[in-house]
Amino acid sequence: MQIDIHHSGIYVICRISGMKSKFAEIVAYASQYVDDAVFKYALKFKNGGYFKQVQTAHKLLSPKNFDFDEALEIWMPFHFLPKGGDSSDGLVTAPDSKIMALLLEDIRCSSPSHLLYRLGIGLHCFADAFSHQDFMGFNDSYNDVHLIQSVEEKGNKENPGRLSLRLLDRWSSDSMSMGHGEVLNNPDLPYAEWAYSRGSKTFRIRNTEERYLPALKNIYDYLNYFLGKNSQYCAHFKIRAFEDYLEKFRWILSFKGSPEERHRNWLKKIKENYFEFADFDDTDRNIGYDEKRWFSQAVEAIKVSKATHHHYQKYDYHMFRKKDGFEDSDWVKFMQAAAEHQFLIIHCLLPESGLIIG
Repeated sequence: MQIDIHHSGIYVICRISGMKSKFAEIVAYASQYVDDAVFKYALKFKNGGYFKQVQTAHKLLSPKNFDFDEALEIWMPFHFLPKGGDSSDGLVTAPDSKIMALLLEDIRCSSPSHLLYRLGIGLHCFADAFSHQDFMGFNDSYNDVHLIQSVEEKGNKENPGRLSLRLLDRWSSDSMSMGHGEVLNNPDLPYAEWAYSRGSKTFRIRNTEERYLPALKNIYDYLNYFLGKNSQYCAHFKIRAFEDYLEKFRWILSFKGSPEERHRNWLKKIKENYFEFADFDDTDRNIGYDEKRWFSQAVEAIKVSKATHHHYQKYDYHMFRKKDGFEDSDWVKFMQAAAEHQFLIIHCLLPESGLIIG
C-alpha cells in the first residue's frame, strides 16, 4: 500500500474506532514513516554522542532491494510478513497468519512510551499483508509470475510501467522476482483490477473489494480491541459500525491518481469531516504529512562544504546536533519502536514458526 492508506487511511480508521485525534496523528505518522525511514547509518552529533538509526525501507532504485540480508532485516519484518507454518509456502505473505496475530497481540502490551509508535509500525505491516499477499519479501522464483492484466497509474509522471522499465535497465529481469515486482504497482493501487498467473493457475484481483476494504475492516476491528485494552487513548464517544462507512470508503478507494493525489484527496475529505468524526477538532482540520517533520524536530542538520569536509560524504555533507528534548522526541521513539518490532520478528516470531533458525 502507499501513503493514501498508510497515513490518511490509518488516521481515519483510528478516529472512527474511537481514538483521540492527537494519538491518531502519531499512529498515522508512524505508519507512513515506515516507508520513509531509508537510512541506517549512525548519526554522530556535534554536541556529543551517537544515535543508530533503524532502517525500515529502501530507496526505490537501491540495489540492496535484492539482497537477502536486507530482505530479512527490512522487507520481511515491515512489508512482507511471512505467514509461517510447516508448509512449503511459509514465507509467503498473508494477513490472517499466526505470526501476524502474535505481532498484533505483542503490540497491545508494549511499553507505554513506545506503544503508539509500535502500533503505527504494526498497522503498516498489517495493511501491507493484505496488498502484498501471495508474494514473498525477498528475491525468489515463487515471485516469478506472469502479469496478464494491468492498471496504469494515471496522473503520475512516472507510472508503474515506466518505473519497471528503469529497473529492468539497471538489473536483470531475474531481479524483478523481489516481492511483487513482476506485477508492478498493481497490488498498491486501491482501485486496480488486475490479473496474474503462477504456473497453470490464474488469479484475478479486485483490489477495492478483495483487499482494501477487508484491510480497513480488519484494522478497524483490531483497533476496537486495542482501545478496549488501552482506554487512555479513547475519545469516549459512541462508536459506529464499520458498515456505516462502507460506501464512503468504497468511493474514496475508487479515486484514480498518483499516491500523492490520492493522499491529498483523503486529507481533503478528512478536513471536510466527510467521515463524520463525533469529536471533529483542529487536529482533524490541519492533518498533513511531512516526512522530515519528526527528524527536524529532533535533530538540527547543518550543511557543510564538500571541499573541506569530505568525511561527511555519507551524510550528504551534513553535520548534526541534537535538539533539546531529543531523547523524548517522536523520531527517537519511532526508531526505538522499529528496533523492537524488528527484533521481535527476526529473533522471536520467525524462529518460533520454524522459518528462521533462532
